[in-house]
Amino acid sequence: MKKTFTKVVKSVSKARPLLGHVHYTNERIELTDSHVAIIEELKTPLENSFDILINLEGVPSAASYPELKRLVPVDNVNRFVIDIPMMEAVAKINKKELYIKLESDGTISGQKVGEFERLEGFKYIAFSPKYVLWLLEYAKESGQKEHITIELSDSAVNPAVVHFEQPETFNTFIITPIRL
Repeated sequence: MKKTFTKVVKSVSKARPLLGHVHYTNERIELTDSHVAIIEELKTPLENSFDILINLEGVPSAASYPELKRLVPVDNVNRFVIDIPMMEAVAKINKKELYIKLESDGTISGQKVGEFERLEGFKYIAFSPKYVLWLLEYAKESGQKEHITIELSDSAVNPAVVHFEQPETFNTFIITPIRL
C-alpha cells in the first residue's frame, strides 16, 4: 500500500469511521478522509466483480462506501503547473500554519511555486499545508518528481484535482480548499 494511502486512512476522525478503509472494486481503488480523496481506476477492469472495504489492519467490512467519482470536478478551467520541489519547500516551511494561499500570480507568500498554463477568473485558493504535502508525496509515488498540473476552479471554495496516468491506472487526487 502506498504511504500516502496510510496517512489518509489514519487521519479519519472517529466520527466517520467508515472512511477509515480502502475501497477495492474490480474497477478501482479509492479512499478519502473527507479533505482529500484518491481514486485509482484500472485501465482494464478485472474480470471477476468484487466490492470490498478493508481497514489498515486488513479486516474487511460489509459497509457501503461513498461514491467518490462524483466528487471529481469536471469544470475546473484553470491549469496551474506546480514546481514540486519549490511547492514542497514552501509547504514544509509553513506546515504549522492553518493554510497556504496560492495567488493568481503563481506565488505563496511571495514565493513563486509554479506557472499558470491557463488562467480564467482565478484569484486565489487556500489549502492546508498538510494536504499539499500529501499531494506532493502521492505525486512522487506516482513517478512525478518535478512538475504536476493542478486543475482549479475560479471559485476559492471548490475542490482542486490532479490527474496522474500510470501504465495500468488513471489516478486522481482531489484536495479541498480552506475557506478564507
